[in-house]
Amino acid sequence: MSTRRHDEHYAREIMDGDFDEYLNEAEVFANQRSQTSMSIMSRSNSYINTDRMSVERERSITNRGSVIDDMDDLLYDLDCCKKIKPTTPKDKMFIESMMFSCQLSVSSSLFGADFFNHPKFCNKLKAEIKEIYSVETTITMRKDKLGLENDVCIIDFRSKNENKNQQALESVRALLAAIGTKLVDDQAEMGSLSVELCRRACQSVLERLKLCKTLEGIWVRNSNCIQIIQRYSDENEHLHILCSYETIGLIIVYFDKNKTNELENLCITSATLDKIIKKFILTDIFLPSTSDLTITNKSNLAQDILKLEDHIRSENILITLEQRCIRLFGFVDIVRGVEQDIEKIKIKYASSTFKLSLEPQQIKFLLNIYYDELKALETNFNDAAIIEPLKNGEFTAPSYVHNRIEEEIMALASLSTPISFEIQEEAFGLIAHKEYTTLQNIGHQYKCQIEIEKEIRNKIVEIPKAAAQDHVSNKLTAAAIRILTSDLAEQKVDLVVVNSTSQYLRDGILEKAGGSVKREYDTITKTPSSGPFELDSGQLLCRKLLFLTWNINQTSQEAFYQSIRNFVSKAVQYAIKAHHTSIAFPAIGCGKFNFDKNIVANEMLVEAQRQLLSANVLLQINFVILPTQNDVFEIFQAKLESLQKGNVEINDIQMEYRFTTLTITIISNSLDRQEECKKALNNHVKTSISVREHYKQHVLKKWTQPAINAFYKFCFHQQVVPDMSIVIGYVKLFGSKESVTEVENEYYREQAKQSEQARLMAIARDIIWAFEKDDQNWEKYVPELNALIEDAYTSQLETFEYTDDKSINYIIDLKQNIETCINSQQQRLIIRHMDRGLPPHWQLQTENVARFSLDENSDEYKDIRGVFNKTMSNKYDAILRIERIQNKQWYTQYNSYKSFSSKKDTERKLFHGCRQESIDLIINSFFNRSFAGVNGTVYGQGAYFSANASYSHNYAKPSTQNSERYMFVVSVIVGNSTLGNTNMKIPPAGFDSTTDGDHIYVTYRDDQAYAEYLIVYK
Repeated sequence: MSTRRHDEHYAREIMDGDFDEYLNEAEVFANQRSQTSMSIMSRSNSYINTDRMSVERERSITNRGSVIDDMDDLLYDLDCCKKIKPTTPKDKMFIESMMFSCQLSVSSSLFGADFFNHPKFCNKLKAEIKEIYSVETTITMRKDKLGLENDVCIIDFRSKNENKNQQALESVRALLAAIGTKLVDDQAEMGSLSVELCRRACQSVLERLKLCKTLEGIWVRNSNCIQIIQRYSDENEHLHILCSYETIGLIIVYFDKNKTNELENLCITSATLDKIIKKFILTDIFLPSTSDLTITNKSNLAQDILKLEDHIRSENILITLEQRCIRLFGFVDIVRGVEQDIEKIKIKYASSTFKLSLEPQQIKFLLNIYYDELKALETNFNDAAIIEPLKNGEFTAPSYVHNRIEEEIMALASLSTPISFEIQEEAFGLIAHKEYTTLQNIGHQYKCQIEIEKEIRNKIVEIPKAAAQDHVSNKLTAAAIRILTSDLAEQKVDLVVVNSTSQYLRDGILEKAGGSVKREYDTITKTPSSGPFELDSGQLLCRKLLFLTWNINQTSQEAFYQSIRNFVSKAVQYAIKAHHTSIAFPAIGCGKFNFDKNIVANEMLVEAQRQLLSANVLLQINFVILPTQNDVFEIFQAKLESLQKGNVEINDIQMEYRFTTLTITIISNSLDRQEECKKALNNHVKTSISVREHYKQHVLKKWTQPAINAFYKFCFHQQVVPDMSIVIGYVKLFGSKESVTEVENEYYREQAKQSEQARLMAIARDIIWAFEKDDQNWEKYVPELNALIEDAYTSQLETFEYTDDKSINYIIDLKQNIETCINSQQQRLIIRHMDRGLPPHWQLQTENVARFSLDENSDEYKDIRGVFNKTMSNKYDAILRIERIQNKQWYTQYNSYKSFSSKKDTERKLFHGCRQESIDLIINSFFNRSFAGVNGTVYGQGAYFSANASYSHNYAKPSTQNSERYMFVVSVIVGNSTLGNTNMKIPPAGFDSTTDGDHIYVTYRDDQAYAEYLIVYK
C-alpha cells in the first residue's frame, strides 16, 4: 500500500469513530516525537571511513509532528466527524504532508568522491533517482572547519515512500561500489586497475615506474592534454569520468557498467571508454623555415597562424606553438578541422625560389654594400627570404611579390665600369696591412665596394755604428765574455742558464742536480708561466739554476734573430737584478735544432755585449760549448775575438721592414660616387703618414752603440723607418703620423737620457752607496740608482725617493743616512763609500776592520780549501768556517807596498798558524814583529809563514774551550829571500825576507804581508 493510500485510510478510520484509539496513538507519537525521531542505522558502508566518522541513515515521519501542532483542529474535526463524512482540506493536507527521508554520508577520502564536486554529475544523479524512484535528492557538502576529520558529502533522500528512499540509497551505494579505474600510459596503452592498486601507485614512485615506461613528450605526460579530456567529459551530458595527471600516466575514474545494473545512465563500459580515449589525438604540423612562432614574427603566415590560435583557444583543443611547429591535441574531429585551417594558411603564403640573372661580382657588391637595404626589403615583404638565398643568386618569396622584389634587386646591381689606381706613398706601405678595413669603410660611405690587391716587399735597414770612441767600452765588455769547451753542468758560476725548450739539455741538468731539484722543478712547472724562474743548484757546482724558455719565432729572419736576442737579454737582465757576478749560457739551437751556427753565435754574443753596455756592468758571461762541438766553438771564438778587437760589423744587427704596395679597385653603380670615393681614399693616405727630417744633429756622435740599437729597436716596434747618419748628424723618420710623432719624442728623450747618464756616471764614478742588510752585511745599490742617489747628495737635497724593481717605494734621508720603506715603514742604515781600490769581491763595511764568513758553495771558499788541503788532507776532522779578513788600513798599506815594489811578482800564498788569543791581535795590528819569538826565531826575528799548511798546523794549537784551531792564509811579497838565522832582526841588505831554503819565510815589514783569510778547523 502506498503511503498516500495509507494516509487516506488513516484519516477515514478516524472519521469512522475510532477516535480514542487514534487519539491515544497520536498522544504516544507526540511524546516520542518530542524526545527523538525514529532512526534506523544504515547497513555497513564501505565508502565511509568508520574510524573517523559514523555513517547513519535516518528515517523520520517528519509531518506527523504536525498532529501536535494542529491538535485543536484535529479534535474539532473529530468532534464533527459523525455529522460530516467527507474529508476537509485540512484533513487532506495532513494526510499528504506525511513524508519519509534518509541520508547517505560519503567521505571525501573515498576513491571517486570527487564526482560529487561536479554539478553535472550531481544534477544527473538527482534526475535519474527522481525518474526511477520518484525520490527527491539533496546533495550537500559538510566541511570540517577544524581539519580533524575528512569533509563529508551528505545525500538526503526524501519521498512519501520509505521503501523507495531505501532503494534509491542502495542504488547510489551500488553505483559507488562500481567505480572503476583505467590507466593510460605513455604509449597510449590502457588497462584497468583496482582501486587499491591505483591508490598505492599514486603514493609510490617506485610502483609508478613498475606500471609504465617513461617516454618524454607523449601527450599522457602533459597535464594540459588531460585537462582537454576532462573538459570533453564535462561538456558531454552522458559521459561521467574523472581524469587525473600522475607520474605513471593518465588515470581515469568512472562507473563501470559491467559492475552494476543501477543508475546505468551514469555508467560506461571499459570498452566504450577505450574507444573514446582513442579518439583523442596528438599531431605536429611543421611550418616553412622562414616562420618562427617563438619570436615576434611579422610574416603574414605567422600573423594568420597567431590569429587562428586566438580563435581556437575557445574550443576544446590544446595548441602549442614552437619555433617552426604547431602541436595540436584534442578530439579527432576538432584536431582535423584545425589542421585543415592551418593547411589553408600555409598554401596561401607558400613561397617559391626565383633565380636572378646576376654575376658573382654583382652578388658580392649587393651583399657588401647594400646589405642594409636588402635587409629592409626582406623586412617589408614579411614572407620573403632575400639575404641568404642571394648568396646563390636567388631569393624566396610568394609569387604575388616576386616582380617587385626582382626589380629592386636588379636596380641596385646595375654596376658602372670599375676604376683602379696604386697608392704610391712608401710610408703608407708600412701600415697598409692594417688599413684594409679602414679603406673598405671609406668605400661603404660612398656606396662603393673596395677591392685590394697587395704586393709585399722586404727592406733591410742597417743600424749605424756609434762613434769610434765607443769602441773602448766594447773592448771592456767583450773582455768579460768567455768561450769555454766544457759541460754546462760543471760550471762554477753564480748562475747557469738552462734552455727549457731543449728537453735533452733540461733533463740532463735536472738529473745531475739531483732529485730534490727535479721535484721542485716539477712543482713549479705545474703552474703555466712564460717567465724565467730560479732554483737551487743541488749537487751542481754553480750557485743557482735559471730555467728560461726560448720562444723560437721563424715567421721571418728578423723575428728569428730577435728570439735569440730575447733569450740572452732576459737572462742577463735577470742576473744583474739578482746581483749575480757570473753567468753561463749554452749555445742554443746548435744541437738537435741545427740552426745556422754563425747566426746563433753572432746574435748571442752581440746581445750579451749590448746588455753589459746598457747596464754599465762587467758581469762575467761564459758561453759553454760541448767538447764534441768543435765547429761551434771555433765560430763562437772567432766572433768573440772580433768583438774584443772592437770590430762591430754593420750587419750584426739589422731591422727587416715589410712594405705593402696596394692597388685599389673601386666598384659602384654610380660613376660620380666612384670619383668621390677615390678622392677620399687618397686624402686618407696623405693624412695617415708623416715624414720628419732633422739636420745638424751633432749630438749623435755622443750616442753609445746600445743607445743607437735601442732607438732603432723602438722604431721597429713602432713601424717607423729611421735613417740616421752619425757623421753628418742627420736623422729621417717616416711612417704613420702617430708613430712618427711618438718616435720623434723618443729621439728627444734618448738625447736627454744619454746626456744625463754621462753626467751621473761622472759624478758617481768613485762613489758607492749601499744599505745594511743585517749586522755587518751591506748591499750595494744598482749602478743606475747609485748614480741618482749620489746626484741627489751632491745637489744637497735632504731626501731622495725611488721605487725598486718590485714596485716598493723608499725614501732616503741623506742627512741621517737612513732609508725608510714607505709601504712598511721599516728603516735601514745606508752608507756612502769612497772607492780606494779595494778588492772588488769585498763586501761593504762601515768599520775599518770586518770579518765575513764565506759561503761553502762559493768558488772563493773552495779555492782556499783546496790550497789548505794540498798538505793538510786527512790531517783534520773538519773545516768549521773560513773568514775573509777585510782590514782597510792594512790592505791599503799592503797594496801600496805591492804597487811600488819591483818584486810584486813574488807574491805568495802562505800559511800562519797561531793560538786563539793571538787572532784578534793579528787581525787588528798586522803581523807585528813584536810577536816574534812566540813560535821561535830560528830563521830571524820576524813574522813566520810557511808554504805548507801542515807545517803551520803544528803552531795552530787547539783552543782549550772548544778544541778549535786557527790558521791564516796570507798574501806575502817575499821578494828576494836568503837563508836566515836566529840573530837576524832585519834581512841582509838586498834581501826582503829570510827563509829556511825550503818552505819557511820570515818577513820584517808590517805592510809586506796581508792576512786574507782565517781558517777555523778541528
